[in-house]
Amino acid sequence: MSNYKHMKTCNLYGESLDWINGELLGDGCIQTRSQLTGYFVYTSKYLEYIKYVSDTLQRFGIDRAGKIRKNFNSKFNKYTYQYGSCSYYELKILQEAWYLDGIKDVPMDIKLTPLVCRQWYIGDGNLYQGKECRPSITLATCSFSISAVNRLVKQLISMGFHSTRKPSNNVIHISTYSTSAFINYIGKCPVDCYKYKWDLTLHKTFRERRETYVNPT
Repeated sequence: MSNYKHMKTCNLYGESLDWINGELLGDGCIQTRSQLTGYFVYTSKYLEYIKYVSDTLQRFGIDRAGKIRKNFNSKFNKYTYQYGSCSYYELKILQEAWYLDGIKDVPMDIKLTPLVCRQWYIGDGNLYQGKECRPSITLATCSFSISAVNRLVKQLISMGFHSTRKPSNNVIHISTYSTSAFINYIGKCPVDCYKYKWDLTLHKTFRERRETYVNPT
């Protein structure tokens, strides 16, 4: 009983739950050190984004555990930044929904909202444009089960977005016909470092888009 008494708790519903679910669809993860609590972890190459993650979770009543960590990634020859939250009972409940049998997969009852989709797109979305094509969107769902990805596609279609699952790599493709509508649906980008994913300017390469918004230093 004393273990429960001293656990940190937070309120996960509405905006806070949508935001975290969107991050979990992307690169966010929940880890656990005990049977009672879980903690949120996120790693990014952008310090601006990690500070945004920290500030947003603080606003939701979820405290950061220690300092933001700076690590050198020798594989990509660049620094990355890692955020870790304190442990909470509610994050353990969410962890159990996302990690059945220890493997991350999309819960059956997840509902896509503008905020869920925005955070998902930031984490694992790519805006692609060929030389003669209008922009389209890819959502990197490769690690999720085929059934989960099919459920996400079904939701996106029901929301009016032309979407398909690519069998070759299990990713979701949102066609050029729906790219602008999807960007409008999710709203403005909350950070400068990812605004290139919102740039629908025709005939711009990925590098040109990114260099417009991201400080190379």
